[in-house]
Amino acid sequence: MTDQQIISLFHARDERALSEVSARYAALCMRVVRRHLRSTEDAEECVSDVMMKLWQQIPPAEPVNLEAFIVTLAQRTAIDKAKRMQAQKRGGGIAPASLEALGDSLAARETVEDAVHYRLLTAAVECFLDALSDDDQTIFVERYHNETAPRDIARKFGLSGVHVRKSLMRTRRRLKAFLKEEGLL
Repeated sequence: MTDQQIISLFHARDERALSEVSARYAALCMRVVRRHLRSTEDAEECVSDVMMKLWQQIPPAEPVNLEAFIVTLAQRTAIDKAKRMQAQKRGGGIAPASLEALGDSLAARETVEDAVHYRLLTAAVECFLDALSDDDQTIFVERYHNETAPRDIARKFGLSGVHVRKSLMRTRRRLKAFLKEEGLL
């Protein structure tokens, strides 16, 4: 079933829309929300919340790209849930103890050098990605940012699995060489 057919089911208020979306996009939603939530139970609850929000938002929303709409909704839902959980951990609105009162018992998680290196590395990778062809960039981002399996990338973009794997291998080698040139490896 195509995305447009699924959207039509939502507009008709047909509950099959939820089962079709779940069958097609539940795994993607789970990967997206797991980036923000530690617990599998929380992630599953969040995916259920995404499905409920889809039902509430379509209509009136008329997504052009259903996958992008679902991923955005999943990210926002997961981030909101993570923020609520953090607020509860901090006392749910009760003023936390002053960091000064805790003194030396709080160790820094990273050094200034680590933070600077991370920022330089991030900027270099972004520069490298900008220099890639659209196809190589899309495949690389799908694999390493969206955590999509190579066979799923191949299926999604109508490519052969061999093409995707070779593209990823070449891009990793080029990235490694680029980072060595920049003095970051």
